[in-house]
Amino acid sequence: MDQDDSYDHDEFVSGISPDVLGLLRADRFFELLDDRFSPTDSSQEPVKCGHSFDVTRVILAGLAMDEEDINDVIDVLHSQGACCDCEVLYNVAEESRLKSNYWKARARELTPET
Repeated sequence: MDQDDSYDHDEFVSGISPDVLGLLRADRFFELLDDRFSPTDSSQEPVKCGHSFDVTRVILAGLAMDEEDINDVIDVLHSQGACCDCEVLYNVAEESRLKSNYWKARARELTPET
């Protein structure tokens, strides 16, 4: 891919980002992903991030997206700061239990014992 192709691709991703993110919110994608990493049911084992978009791909396929659409969505997520499944919840989702639990744990570790 030469520089012009890269610019065209970046421009394309930027142009579709608001619509893609809106669709993901409407389809509850972020909630479905969060359910995998921070299940509300304590009997379910949380998924560990494999530093890939494997879980994202499974969820998007379950939402009836084809491979081309999935690749576009992942390009958008990457442009928003996600390099893997857990970073979707940390950097792209407006809210997530995974992110909230992380910061709660950090706060407990930093709070002096009384």
